[in-house]
Amino acid sequence: MYGRMAEEMLRLEHRHGDGSWGTLERTHHDAADHDPERGWATGDIIYACTSCDEVVRVRPSDPG
Repeated sequence: MYGRMAEEMLRLEHRHGDGSWGTLERTHHDAADHDPERGWATGDIIYACTSCDEVVRVRPSDPG
């Protein structure tokens, strides 16, 4: 729902232990992640830091 809009409007970053900030970019982890129908059910989006091994999953909140 917010995936592409958020990517155009927001810059996602996280803080490293040394105080520097790392940029998070949308990524795909395996061949199944390239299947758009798989993500439609959950709305999950995976972002990875461009300078370390940290990964973040963004998902819609549970409506219940």
